[in-house]
Amino acid sequence: MNRLWTTFRYTFLSLLGQVLGWGSGLAVYGLLIVAMYEKMGAQKEQLEQLIAGYPPEFLAFFGGDANSLLTPAGFLGMYAFSMMPVIVGIFAVIVGSGLIANDEERGRLDLILAHPIGRNAFFWGRSLGVLTAASAILFLGWLGFCLLLGSSSLGFTWGEMALPFLSLFAQTLVYTTLALLLSMLLPSRSLAAMTSGVVMVASYFISSLAFLDEKMEAVSKLMPYHYFQMTLSFNEVNLAWLFGLLAAGLVMTGIAWLRFIRRDIRLSGEGSWRLPFLQKSHKVY
Repeated sequence: MNRLWTTFRYTFLSLLGQVLGWGSGLAVYGLLIVAMYEKMGAQKEQLEQLIAGYPPEFLAFFGGDANSLLTPAGFLGMYAFSMMPVIVGIFAVIVGSGLIANDEERGRLDLILAHPIGRNAFFWGRSLGVLTAASAILFLGWLGFCLLLGSSSLGFTWGEMALPFLSLFAQTLVYTTLALLLSMLLPSRSLAAMTSGVVMVASYFISSLAFLDEKMEAVSKLMPYHYFQMTLSFNEVNLAWLFGLLAAGLVMTGIAWLRFIRRDIRLSGEGSWRLPFLQKSHKVY
C-alpha cells in the first residue's frame, strides 16, 4: 500500500502543473460564460434576433432549437458544455496514452520496475494519480461555473451545476482509459494518442450529426459522446448512461492492467504491435 501511495503521489504531483493550467482555464471559461449570460440577458431582444438568424441545421448540430437556446439550460448547453468532452478529452488522450508508454519508450520503465515497487502498485498508483488529476481539473472548472451563480439569473444551484461535470467525468474516464489501453496494444504512444483522438472527435461529430440525419443515430449510439448529459436537473439524469460509461472505463482499465502484469512490454524503440495475431512477444522477467 505504501508503494502504491508513493506512486500515486508522484504521478499526481507530476501532473500538478497541468491540473492548474487546465483547471484554471475551465474556471475562467465558466466565469465568462455566466457573466455573458447576464450581459446577453440584458439584451434579450437582440439575443432572440441573433438566435432566430441561426440556420436550424446549426442549432440542431448542438442539440437545440431557437426556443430551447433561450432558456438558461439551453444557453449553457450550447455555449459551455457541448464542447467540454472534446476540450477535456485532449488532456485525457495525452495523459492516458503516456501513462506507462512514455516511460517505456524513453527506456525508464525497466529502471523504475527494478525497484521493489511491484507491477500492481505501479499500475494502479499511476492510474489513480491520473484519475485524481482529472477530477481536480473538473472540480476547478465546476467551481468557476458556480462562483457567480449567486448573483446570476440562471437559477441553478451548485449541486445542479455539478451534474454535467459528473457526466463529463465519465467521458474523461472513457477517453483516458481508451488511450491507456491502446498504448498497450499499438506500436507507439503517438499512434495510441492519435487513434484515441480520432475516436473522440469522430464521436463528437457523429453524435452531433445524428440530430440532422436519423441514419446516423444508430452509429452515434456506439460513440461515447452520445451518452454525454448536459442536463442540469436531477430528475433528468440517466443513471444507466452514467454508470455504463464508468463501467466501460473500468473494463478498459482492467484489460490494460492484465496486459501490463503479463509483462508483454516493448523494448524501448522496438515499436512492436501488442495485438496477439501481430505481436512478436518479448518477455521481460
